[in-house]
Amino acid sequence: MTHIPSYIQALAFSVLFLVFINGSIGWALVYVLAGVGLLSALTCAFSRKHFTVELKPRAEFAEFGDRLYYDVVVSKNGFCFLPFMEIKIEGSAEAAVQTSLLFRRRAVVTGAYKAERSGLNTLAACLVTVRDFWSIVRFRVPLSETATIAVTPRPIEYSGPEIIMKNLPSEDEEAEEGHSVMSGGLPGYEHREYFPGDSLRRINYKLSAKKRRLMVRLDESNGLASTNILISDSGLSECCDMAFALARQLVMRGGTVRIFHGGNSVTAATPETLAKMREWLAFRYYGDTEAASEERSEYDALSSEKPDVIFSGAGEISVVFQG
Repeated sequence: MTHIPSYIQALAFSVLFLVFINGSIGWALVYVLAGVGLLSALTCAFSRKHFTVELKPRAEFAEFGDRLYYDVVVSKNGFCFLPFMEIKIEGSAEAAVQTSLLFRRRAVVTGAYKAERSGLNTLAACLVTVRDFWSIVRFRVPLSETATIAVTPRPIEYSGPEIIMKNLPSEDEEAEEGHSVMSGGLPGYEHREYFPGDSLRRINYKLSAKKRRLMVRLDESNGLASTNILISDSGLSECCDMAFALARQLVMRGGTVRIFHGGNSVTAATPETLAKMREWLAFRYYGDTEAASEERSEYDALSSEKPDVIFSGAGEISVVFQG
């Protein structure tokens, strides 16, 4: 497609040569070329509205730093004869894919970009540029086709202020397996078997000796042992990265963490629930400036559970409560 102007120049020289050899043949060829050019332009003008574009990610979930692939599917809608199409894709980085609809009803083009932003990444096919066969006329057709890909938080180490965990149950206190707040027992005393990666601080050695297998406390049932982290609606993806890094640090120390964002929340106290928290964070929008004006209502929703740490902006940290 990029050599069409060169072809036109070659044809022009051929016309001049034919005119010199035989005037009648040369002028006939000029008329034919002019007619073909006009027909090509009219066909392009008519076809510019007779196609559809779909954006289809090959995966809905990806790890930070992965190569994300997507397909751009272009289909004819009635009569359509377009030898050149360039589709502009906007996301974390701009890109463009090229294809044509000549003698086929459907074309699929694959594109890719690197996942460098945590949370829901939005891809948008926003503009199509079409040209006729001779590249004489050009039309721009706006689009509004979008798709999303969830990207996990960036694997970083927490580098903010030191956060002091709330008190956990003492290992010297008597506890029986299955006693929890919901069942009328004392808070923080529901147990399960030890899982590799669990904090050693969670092991109840007295109960483990009785059961003859390692048992760890499920501190999700202990509200006093939970550190509440709020990611502001205006917070960018850096807030997601830092909040999860802090949550991982606290959970590995034996604490329980609850993250709030956009009026919803997720709790983690074990490696398994930490993995679920990581996936939950990947399916969230960050940097929502429209929702930022409603942050007051988000704080009000937490009136019974005030946040201990707040992440806002590009990762600014506010420590509200310690101890």
